Amino acid sequence: MQIRRAAHSHVRRWPSWTNPIGLAVVVGVAYFFAAQLSLVLLTKPDGVAVFWPAAGIASGTLIALGSWARLPVALGVMTASALASLFGDRSIAAAIIFALCNVGEPLLVAWLIKQRFGNDFRLESLHSVLGFFAAAGTGPAISGSVATVGFILFYSSGAPVLATWLNWFASDALGIIMVAPLLIGLGGLRRELPEKSELAAGTLTLAALAVVSAIAFGSPGHHWYTVLPLGLLLPALLAAYCRPVFAAAAALILGLAVVWTTTFGIGDLGGIPSLHDRAYAGRAILLAISACTLVLAALFAERRSKETALEDSNDRLADGLAAGQVMAFEWDAVTGRSRRSDNARLILGDEDGKLVAAGGGEFLKHVHPDDRACFKACLQKVCPDNPTYALNFRFRGLGGREVWLEEAARGEFEATGKLLRIKGLTRDITERKTAELALAERTMQLALAGKAALVGSFTYDADTEKMQITAGYATLHGFPDGTTEITRRQWQRGVHPEDLLRWEELRSRAFRERREEYSGRYRVARPDGEVRWIEARVFVSYHSDGRPQRAVGVDIDVTERQRAEEHQRTLHAELDHRVKNVLATVSAIITQTPKADGSLADYVTGLDDRIKSLARTHELLSDSHWHGVSLEEIVRRELAPFTAGNATVGGPRVTLKADAAQAVAMVLHELATNAAKYGAFSKRDGRLLLRWRWLSNGSSHRLAIEWQELGGPPVLQPSQFGYGTSIVRELIPFELGGTVDLDFAPDGVRCRLEIPADWIRRAAPASEDSRGLDAARLNAPD
Repeated sequence: MQIRRAAHSHVRRWPSWTNPIGLAVVVGVAYFFAAQLSLVLLTKPDGVAVFWPAAGIASGTLIALGSWARLPVALGVMTASALASLFGDRSIAAAIIFALCNVGEPLLVAWLIKQRFGNDFRLESLHSVLGFFAAAGTGPAISGSVATVGFILFYSSGAPVLATWLNWFASDALGIIMVAPLLIGLGGLRRELPEKSELAAGTLTLAALAVVSAIAFGSPGHHWYTVLPLGLLLPALLAAYCRPVFAAAAALILGLAVVWTTTFGIGDLGGIPSLHDRAYAGRAILLAISACTLVLAALFAERRSKETALEDSNDRLADGLAAGQVMAFEWDAVTGRSRRSDNARLILGDEDGKLVAAGGGEFLKHVHPDDRACFKACLQKVCPDNPTYALNFRFRGLGGREVWLEEAARGEFEATGKLLRIKGLTRDITERKTAELALAERTMQLALAGKAALVGSFTYDADTEKMQITAGYATLHGFPDGTTEITRRQWQRGVHPEDLLRWEELRSRAFRERREEYSGRYRVARPDGEVRWIEARVFVSYHSDGRPQRAVGVDIDVTERQRAEEHQRTLHAELDHRVKNVLATVSAIITQTPKADGSLADYVTGLDDRIKSLARTHELLSDSHWHGVSLEEIVRRELAPFTAGNATVGGPRVTLKADAAQAVAMVLHELATNAAKYGAFSKRDGRLLLRWRWLSNGSSHRLAIEWQELGGPPVLQPSQFGYGTSIVRELIPFELGGTVDLDFAPDGVRCRLEIPADWIRRAAPASEDSRGLDAARLNAPD
């Protein structure tokens, strides 16, 4: 209805300024010719037309188009009525009086319809038809009273006043009843066009009715008795199978046939010699035809509307049952037969429909054996004092598919208490049951996980001072298994006395500041005497007045973490202290050692560089908490002071353990220092190739580091070896059990180090991709 009204309001808007003018012209022309026809051919001696279809044209147009058409229709009717009266030899004053009556009449009829039924008026119910008849009688009755005064003032026909009024009332009312329904129906077609089949059937039936009506009412003698029943049957068929607009058109066709034969005395009605008598007979026929046709069409329209509504309701019910996975059923206790809704096949897994109509016994066979006894017990308890039951059960379909069903039903009984039938609804709750079982299993898993992972949660009600706790929380705090609720005082008794005051102050401060979250650590003393560290995080909600309402928290046993952190802090502090002491001692010893040859300054500088190399390595180890250092990072730091875009370095990702990192760093430092003084780094064209790779010998792995200098000064075999050469040759074998091959080749120093995989924190496979390290990276600042 809302859609139709929206469409109707859209139609009532004026698409352009020409519509009102065009409507006024069309209505005026139609009204003028209809009025002329009535005045020339159908006027009685008292000056009143026998039949006034023009009233139906005006009223029907106003009702169909709505209030926006009032002014155009009024102008058209006023003009046409005045012209028709003047052409009928009536005076100007009479023409004006009758024009005003003819204008006021449709306006009054349309206003009455709108007040009672609104803008969207249709002759599709008996109530609307009766209302239309009332409005069609009220308007002519009032306008006829004014027009009768006009006839008395301007004409002296000698006709009784009541007869004049009655003739005006009858002719206008019949005109409205005969013509207006067709226009109202045509107006409704703008909102909802009929289907092609309905349009074709209705049009052909109307054409057949026109032919039959002409034959029936125009035939002389008694031939029309054989044709008239067919003519009267066709409107009934149209009313039954088509919209009321077709029935209105049929009534108008029959009415025109009656008016024509009545006016000209054709057919059997021509046997009445007096036009006055023929007019009354014709009016009676017109009224009977219109009333019967419109009432019949309205009744059939109401029936079709109810059938459509019922179908829509059934469709919505079916859709609702399908969407909610619910099926309706009815079991006859007398016959043992069952009926179920159409979606039962889908729910029960019954593609062949064998279970849809299965009796109680057959249906019960498919109930899960573990639930069958409970199902029978519920049915046996149904009685007049306990007519309902509800239960959940498992059901196995013909294909073996098992579903969970929830059934609620009610029994109907005779006066004697005998069970007649059971009606109810059955819902597929498989997903819900699966979720419930999964939730229960997950809850159990969480409880076990909480106990195993030493994690628990709680909910605290500030008004009752009670705490709802999980199984994990009970385990953390040493409460008995199965404890789910404790008081806050019970919790306080378990907190270590040294931490209770601090925690209470933290809690009170959070409440005063209305903080939504606070956290901290405290110790609990279990009943067995063991002390554990608990880390708690609490979320708080407050009343509108600021008082705490509810707290939800999570507790974690961090005893091992607390101990490990304390132990680690101690180790780090002691390690840093020892390393610094060692480095300070070594530095002091080196700086105080007398020189062997050369200047003391050169000797001290060399030894100081060595100490700084050790310090850099120590710094890397400290940053990694002595877990190991990347070989790539060691190379970067040791070569950075000496390279200027002339070193090519690369190899797989390798992390050296702490001892190996120090040894390798010292060797690389000595090689780089020697290259800077005498080798490739001492000349602009000199280059260094430094590569490392994995060597595999059976199940053992060794890391090979290859140092090769190119483009430096020619190398001479030294006559004696200094401290740096000793470090290169002896430190790796002595500290790490590896091998060193140092070759003073003429084209550049070459050195090959092999380190066992035991000194590598993560030994990568030999096929691991290498990653290059360019000079720019080497020159990056520390």
